[in-house]
Amino acid sequence: MEMATYMEDLSKMLRAVRLACGFSQHNVAMALEVNRSTYTYYEVGRTMPDVPTLKKLADIFSIPAEAFLYPEDFSSLGATGRRRPRKPCLNPTCLGQLSPAEKSLIACYRAGGKPG
Repeated sequence: MEMATYMEDLSKMLRAVRLACGFSQHNVAMALEVNRSTYTYYEVGRTMPDVPTLKKLADIFSIPAEAFLYPEDFSSLGATGRRRPRKPCLNPTCLGQLSPAEKSLIACYRAGGKPG
């Protein structure tokens, strides 16, 4: 995979997972201890987060850090642009309006596997 494609897939993944978790860009930026514009640049593909930042993002989103090696697998999460609640869901099994296939993909990553 070429770098431009990887960065595009990564930016889409970051947005989709953030929305699925119910976080705003501001919430994630605060957790990363960066400006919101810095995180926004990650989501629009203008810059790429370094490895320690990817690890922090994995912790914030409760996904394995290895998921960032295959961001194209997260494209099915459907970042529709709809606003999600600004406060994260307190129930870790609550995944919003995801399809069963999307929930299965997240469960697979949380278990440490790679979808087939």
